[in-house]
Amino acid sequence: MRTVAGMIGLTHPHSAGHLRTLDALEEVEGVVLYDPDPAARDAGPGLCRKTRAVCDDLPALLGRSDVSVVVIALPTDRTPDAIAECARAGKHVICEKPCARSAGELRPALDALARHRVGFTVCYVWRAHPAVARMRELVRAGAVGRLTSAELRMVTSQVQFRDPAHWLFKRDVAGGGVLSWLGCHWLDALRYVTGEEVRAASAIVGTLSGEPIDVEDVASVNLRLSGGALVNLYAGYLLPFGPSGYEGAVFDLSMIFRGAAGTLQYGRSGDEHLVTLRSAAPGGRTASQRVDRYVLPPVPAYGGAPGLRFIEMFLQSVRDGGAGPASAVDALRVLEILDAIYFSARTGRGADLAAASD
Repeated sequence: MRTVAGMIGLTHPHSAGHLRTLDALEEVEGVVLYDPDPAARDAGPGLCRKTRAVCDDLPALLGRSDVSVVVIALPTDRTPDAIAECARAGKHVICEKPCARSAGELRPALDALARHRVGFTVCYVWRAHPAVARMRELVRAGAVGRLTSAELRMVTSQVQFRDPAHWLFKRDVAGGGVLSWLGCHWLDALRYVTGEEVRAASAIVGTLSGEPIDVEDVASVNLRLSGGALVNLYAGYLLPFGPSGYEGAVFDLSMIFRGAAGTLQYGRSGDEHLVTLRSAAPGGRTASQRVDRYVLPPVPAYGGAPGLRFIEMFLQSVRDGGAGPASAVDALRVLEILDAIYFSARTGRGADLAAASD
């Protein structure tokens, strides 16, 4: 089934990547663009070879009968209203994370999605990464036994390389810093891999870059999962090297899951994505080890080959009426965790999520 997509927001750090995704998708035969900035609208057609039209306002885009699905890539404070407006227009929605500054801010938009019965996904594209899929398979199959702990690391280049004046570093627009922009991916992956919910959170955050920003650029977070396992997430804009901007940024990433019967780790070595399982031999102290290696093909889409696959999965779910790769509830759960983290960082007290996640 061929479709025309709308692109809402042309200056977001990931807008160019999303347009490359739409260009790469065989199912998308045309793209209609909108941005509130006239200069961005003028430049838009040069970013996407499938551009059919550029609209002067959002109602004009949403009023087009040929547009069935939209990608929303707007500043975070403007995103919930855009989601609701698209839902009321009957458009299926692909939304940049984290979708809102708080869970409470997102809930009215989710009500609109449910009321108008449109498809929705949030761009937690790591769900389509083969390494993450393999970790989910192994954990769910009991390869590490009863889960006892996890360590998550999301570290990237310093604020100075990312334009400190950008809205991403303004609390009133973005809602938070490195946790809401990047740590959210690992918070979602934690739920996706384990199948468990976060029940409690405590955190210390800091703004240590020396740049004139008012959001956290380093954070240490402790979480308790519904099965009792303890989790640490360490995130920061910390690496003193890398290209300017958001294309090709450098990262130091890791996920480790430990259980009563083994340890499972994700990491990278050059172009290889590695999933390493060390599983204890029954009744002994020795351990066997296996390593799954993934080399991904170069794809210009946002999130690379997994990002392209993620959007293909969503479009398939729209056609079939099935579940998409990351739902509105998934978006809400991550925001609930972020709310608890920021509450703890602000007050110095732990936060209980049990009621919110039931």
